[in-house]
This record gives sequence, structure tokens and C-alpha cells, in this order.
Amino acid sequence: MRRRNIQRRNLGFTLIEMVVTLLVAAVLFGLGATVISGGFRTYFLGREIMQNDWQGRLALERMTRELRTVRTATNPPIPPGDLNINTGGQITFVDFAGNTIVYRQTGNTIERSQNAGAFQPLADNVSATSPLSFSYLRNDGVTAEPVVGGFSTNVYYIAVSFTVSSTNASAIYRGTVKPTSF
Repeated sequence: MRRRNIQRRNLGFTLIEMVVTLLVAAVLFGLGATVISGGFRTYFLGREIMQNDWQGRLALERMTRELRTVRTATNPPIPPGDLNINTGGQITFVDFAGNTIVYRQTGNTIERSQNAGAFQPLADNVSATSPLSFSYLRNDGVTAEPVVGGFSTNVYYIAVSFTVSSTNASAIYRGTVKPTSF
């Protein structure tokens, strides 16, 4: 009789064992899917942040590097001068080499032009709520310089600010420059 009981037990799994196994497997698969989904979300967010960051850094570095080369803050004999600060989201200046450089924001893109050439994009996803802006400061680095007629002789620092934002991430980029000839 003992042999029959042993043989019966070896024939398969009971219904309770199957249900418990399926429940444990379902819980493990659910936890695994949650972890994998979180990993994908983190990866895509990191990629978005990185893309915004390199665009913002590239644009800010290019602008600040070139703003250091503004020839003079004063109005030379031929208007509008080496530094045209009349437009809020745009700056036009002449560098040491005599090149006229323009930075502006069009839509959600920061663009650059040299010597009245075609505008080339520098950064995308620039926020419309915090657009490209330029501030002009006196020699104390704090007091804003009032702009009269598109130029001023009291500009010592130029501050640049803009925000790069996308669906899930945004970052503010700021830089203050003292042109070498001021």
C-alpha cells in the first residue's frame, strides 16, 4: 500500500501548488517590469537632460567667448557702433577682426550670423517664457546700464541668460562677460 501512495504523489502537481507557483511568478514578473520600466524612464530622462545641457553649454560658451572680443563700447564715427544694445533678445557687435556678429532668438532656437551671412542655429528648445536676454552692467557688475539710442559708453559687463527646456527637463544658462577692450 505504501508503494501506491508514493506512486500517486509522483504523478504531478496539485492544483494548489500550481496556483501558488503562478501567483509567485506573476508577482516577480510585475516587480521586474516595474524595475525595467523605471530604468527606461531614467535613461530617457538622462538622455534628454544631456542633450539640453550640451546645447545650452555650447551656445553660452560660444556667445561669451565672442562677446569678450567686442571692439569698443562707444559709438565709432559710423553708427550704429561696435556694440548695438537696442534690441532686447538680440545683440549685434563688431569684434577685433572687424566681423559683425549677431546673436538672436527665433522661435525656440538661438541663432548666430557673421557679416550679414545666413543665420546658423546654436541651440534648440530655448524657452519662450525665459528667452535669450542680454543685460548691460556698469563697472560695479551689479547696476544695470540704461540704453539710449542703441549704445552706451558705461557698459563694462554683458550678461547673457536663457533657458533650455524640453518635455521633462529644463535648465537655466547664465554668463557674465567683461570684454577685453572695455
